[in-house]
Amino acid sequence: MSFSLVIFDLDGTLVDSAADIAEAVNRTLSDWKLPTYDVTTITGWVGEGSRQLITYAFEDAGSDADIDDVMPGFLEHYAETALDGIAYEGVVDTLKALHARGVKLAVCTNKNEEFVRPLLEARGMLAYVDDIVGGNTLPQRKPSGVPLTYLAEKAGVPLDEVLMVGDSESDVLSAKDAGVAFVMVSYGYRKSLDIHGVGALAVIDRMEDLLNVPGLKIESSAA
Repeated sequence: MSFSLVIFDLDGTLVDSAADIAEAVNRTLSDWKLPTYDVTTITGWVGEGSRQLITYAFEDAGSDADIDDVMPGFLEHYAETALDGIAYEGVVDTLKALHARGVKLAVCTNKNEEFVRPLLEARGMLAYVDDIVGGNTLPQRKPSGVPLTYLAEKAGVPLDEVLMVGDSESDVLSAKDAGVAFVMVSYGYRKSLDIHGVGALAVIDRMEDLLNVPGLKIESSAA
């Protein structure tokens, strides 16, 4: 087993963006004179794309507003906060190490694509990432496996050489739908997911631990 392409989720896996997402949601709720929520509550709604995030927030607030009317304001607020996300410790060094080994790297997120590249660049990751799929890049998004198979095809890598790394149920379902191996991070924004019972190749507590996962690990003498 050897992985030639590693596909990472973004929010809750590479970047801690909980505070900026919550800020954008709360600004939007305030615009509509609705109650706001704490970061923990809002991050429980993260993972299915911005439209579903706002849908959950407005439903919980008891609003029947048309989400089509709400989204432009949310996207405007999110554009103001999107670069505030902070890379988790060890992420940049891990991407750099994998890139140096010749492993292709991609990001697959349900965040709109226009917000992804600037954030990766701001946090020093973009130089190591070969491709990006956002929530509005394709007609399908996670939990569909289509974004993963699309990235594999573009990279010219067979699916048995693809590894998905994520934190949520959406990542697990996407990997299973695509038929690729996956690694779970023990941190992130999952809801009530049993990360040790989903069939992951490994569960890691720090991103640096990815370098020791079977299929990516190299002997110290070869480093």
